[in-house]
Amino acid sequence: MPLSPALMRLLVILCALGMALLAAFFLRGRRLTFYGYLGWGLLALLLPILGPFLVILARPGMPLRRSPRRRLASRRMPVALVFHRARDGLRRLFQS
Repeated sequence: MPLSPALMRLLVILCALGMALLAAFFLRGRRLTFYGYLGWGLLALLLPILGPFLVILARPGMPLRRSPRRRLASRRMPVALVFHRARDGLRRLFQS
C-alpha cells in the first residue's frame, strides 16, 4: 500500500522534530554558556536533518559532572530462604 504524499511529509517532519529533541536532550547534559546553548540549539533547529547529527558529533562544551550513584547493600533475602518461609507458612496454614 503506497503512502500518500501528505503522510510522508508528516513522517519526515516528525522525524526531524524527534532528532532536534534528541539534540536538545544531548545539549542539556553539556556545560555551555548561554550563547553556546543558543548557537548549538539554533543549528539543530535550523538545519533540519543534518543539524542534530552535527551537534551530537561535535560534542560541544564539557560533560556535566554528576554524582555517582552509591550502590546500597542488598537487603533482600536469598531466594531459597523466601521459598522455605513460604513453604513453612503454607504448611502451618493447612495443618490447622
